[in-house]
Amino acid sequence: MSDATLPPSPLTWAYADDWAEEAPELSEARRRAREMGAPTPSRAVGAVLRSLVATSRARAVAEVGSGTGVTGGWILAGLPDDGTLTTVDADSTLQTAARDTFERMGVSHTRVRAIAGPPLEVLSRLSDGAYDLLVIGPGTHAEGEDGHALLAEARRLLSAGGSVVITPAFGDEGVLAGRHDLIQHLRDDPEWVASVMTVGEGVVLATRHARA
Repeated sequence: MSDATLPPSPLTWAYADDWAEEAPELSEARRRAREMGAPTPSRAVGAVLRSLVATSRARAVAEVGSGTGVTGGWILAGLPDDGTLTTVDADSTLQTAARDTFERMGVSHTRVRAIAGPPLEVLSRLSDGAYDLLVIGPGTHAEGEDGHALLAEARRLLSAGGSVVITPAFGDEGVLAGRHDLIQHLRDDPEWVASVMTVGEGVVLATRHARA
């Protein structure tokens, strides 16, 4: 056992989630996601994503796992008015729901590029070094070889100093078994500066060294 302090109690976790005020359009998208069986990030994780986008001054973000637009909506809330989101999902029905969410939020269609198709195939067609942040969100298969392939695409797509965010990281028994190797790889690879945040269902943040 490490000397780490005990994790927050369920009450403090609940407070963090309640504290993160969510736009009505995103709450509606969350409801639609439940109906469609699509996973969503907690409000606390959404707020962290918004803050990461804003503090990194990202202008171009790519997202894997559109869902019904909950994750993308939080990302857009952190982007400047001329910032853009490229969102990828294999399920075109979910992408239609995500587009509807962004439209309800009043986001111009010129700021969002939604591409339906297998994530790795779509990412391989995006431009090198064109993105400040890549979010691998809920519902994305990031286990085993797929996870490492996603990281390889992240290296190519991100500018030096860009970051990749992976969520969720945790399950009921700790780190999600399928993502354990990926998280360990990010920790051990000198190209990345990585950390794991115990907010909501867990967030992994890994930033490329500017020298990379």
